[in-house]
Amino acid sequence: MILDLKKYVFYNKGDIFQYVASIAGAFSIMSSGVNLGWTSPYLPILTRDDSPIPTTSEQGSWCAIAPLLGSPFGALSAMYLSDILGRKITTLLMAPIVAICFVLIAFSKNIWELTAYRFIIGATEGASYTALPMYIGEISDPKIRGFLTATIAIFAISGTLLINVIGSFMGIFTSSIICAGIPLIHFIIFAFMPESPYYYIKKNNHLAAKQSLEIFRGKADVVKEMENLRRAVTRQERSTKTGIIDIFNVASTRKACYIFLILNLTNKFSGKNPCLFYTETIFTESGSSINPTLSVIIYCSVELIAVVISTYFIVDTIGKRKLMITSTAGCALSVFCLGMFFYLKDFHIGVVENVDWLPITALVLYNIFFSVGLSFGPVSILSELFPTNVKAKALGIADTFSVLMGSLVSKLFQITMDEFGSMSVPFLFFAVCCTIGLFFIIKYFPETKGKTLEEIQQYLIGENNTSLEMANCNRM
Repeated sequence: MILDLKKYVFYNKGDIFQYVASIAGAFSIMSSGVNLGWTSPYLPILTRDDSPIPTTSEQGSWCAIAPLLGSPFGALSAMYLSDILGRKITTLLMAPIVAICFVLIAFSKNIWELTAYRFIIGATEGASYTALPMYIGEISDPKIRGFLTATIAIFAISGTLLINVIGSFMGIFTSSIICAGIPLIHFIIFAFMPESPYYYIKKNNHLAAKQSLEIFRGKADVVKEMENLRRAVTRQERSTKTGIIDIFNVASTRKACYIFLILNLTNKFSGKNPCLFYTETIFTESGSSINPTLSVIIYCSVELIAVVISTYFIVDTIGKRKLMITSTAGCALSVFCLGMFFYLKDFHIGVVENVDWLPITALVLYNIFFSVGLSFGPVSILSELFPTNVKAKALGIADTFSVLMGSLVSKLFQITMDEFGSMSVPFLFFAVCCTIGLFFIIKYFPETKGKTLEEIQQYLIGENNTSLEMANCNRM
């Protein structure tokens, strides 16, 4: 298929195939957004007294986090499949599974069937979030890598918005049949894209790597870049320390783990997953006069617009570091305001009657700030931090850790809300966590804007720090 594409690519100079491949691949993540956001329109229906599928609050909470519980199984499988079959094939294999599961959801008769199918889709999400960031990071030119890796976040949000919109006027059967078409679109388009040149070099197929690079760069003269890639991959693959434990034993990859850990924990403990799973419930509990379903659609639309603007116009201009700092500070302030609203509403009756606009305002602001940094930060930085020889394993472990933290936070939200009878407790807790995360991001998060993957590796190893100008103090 690579040879067939070559006759077209030289008439369209530039980066067009990088955009097409990234967007085609990101359609797999759109299904993830649908699955994660599915409980927002449908969980309130399932837990009603007249529910077509009787569901308790406890059962509903397990259904909500089922994708997160399934994700580690896919992530741990993909960290091996990505090096054996390739990043592209691993991502493609998930599409038929997702399509079948959505069809089965349409015909589900009880809550445990729904939970099981959402669990399986969650496993495919784990695989996609392991393989796709590698693929996009490896095909991208440094000058547009920030935006291309962020397409993952854009399509995840688009999927969440889609299910909230169609879920507002469609039943589970109809919406599930429609959503089954998304992975099919992904499969049809992405099947025609080349594999990552890094993967081909890793497999010593240099001719295919050169052909892939020519397509992605839109030019025939890629000799210099090809040689640089070959040297970089050879250096990274030369290490015999490629086991899972070596990710933590080698200084450079350990430093990469610390950076990811800081960003991921801040992302999860900012409260994004509970806001995603229980969006409509939050608006209902707030007592706002604004229709909860409309509030959810506004909430998701603002998030999509914010992340598109930040990734397309900002991230490759000012860099990720400043965006992460701004994002985290804004999230801390927003969830604090939301927590204070519920505290006053629940324990000081009558105080918030004239500020029923505050919940949607705070959540929209939270969404904006989350979207300009924390939403895509952990995924995009993962594609940059780890060397080729351990990248697949590192991303598999990272995704597993990420979803486990997401599950923990979501259950914590439900437990504290039921235990204390107020949403103020979890939201104020999230505000404290964001503030702690902000301190660590300011102190330890580096800038990677405009750097090749090899230059980032040299920074993590500790070489050429001055010439690369990646120290935190030089980026503020």
